[in-house]
Amino acid sequence: MGQDLHTLTGAYAFNALSPGESVRFEDHLADCDSCVQEVRGFTETSALLASAAARTPPDGLRDRVLEEVARTRQLAPAPERLPEPRRRAWPWVLGLALAACVAAVIALGAVVLEQGRQVDQLRANEQRIAAVISAPDAVSTSAEPMEGVSVSVVHSETLGDLVFSAHGLEDLRDADYQLWLTRGDGSVYSAGVLSVDGAGFVLPILATPDEGTEGVAVTVEPEGGSEQPTSEPVMAMPVTG
Repeated sequence: MGQDLHTLTGAYAFNALSPGESVRFEDHLADCDSCVQEVRGFTETSALLASAAARTPPDGLRDRVLEEVARTRQLAPAPERLPEPRRRAWPWVLGLALAACVAAVIALGAVVLEQGRQVDQLRANEQRIAAVISAPDAVSTSAEPMEGVSVSVVHSETLGDLVFSAHGLEDLRDADYQLWLTRGDGSVYSAGVLSVDGAGFVLPILATPDEGTEGVAVTVEPEGGSEQPTSEPVMAMPVTG
């Protein structure tokens, strides 16, 4: 393995090394504090990705399905001798009932399809995040912009993506943290609103910087985010790589 051992922190954290490579890297890890810190950061990020993959069905879906089943009339067992058919004056009532059942099934199907689409998008995003973190050229930059808050940016020049994650941010009411990519000319563009859980962990967010991007910044914005920053950054750091 001729590859620089310092570049294997992400692959090691994601168990992407062969047994022989893992042994050599662990020997290197015993004497390299910077790699120990990077592996710890990658491990925390992978744990967040795993927790993000857990999804439960939407509230009430089971109850709605059972309710529709209860409304659907079941056929009685066929008698030994069928009676003579009788002409009924209200076949349209059965037609309306059937149409209502079909509409309910279609509506439930649309909900399930939308949930499936969202899960597929989430999985695709998580795969891209994992690819950046485990890329051979992944470079990690960490900082503590304020007491109790740690942030990290992992950038892969080959893939052209970066992953931002943080811990220690307090939950906001009627406001959101928003991530910005900053250019050398002083302009910025949004990389999305950050999702902060009750423990202060920020769900890793994927961004694709352009050629002029030199750093990242986080501001507090109105709920849902803004087109341009409306407040001073609570943190800012350069993007290495």
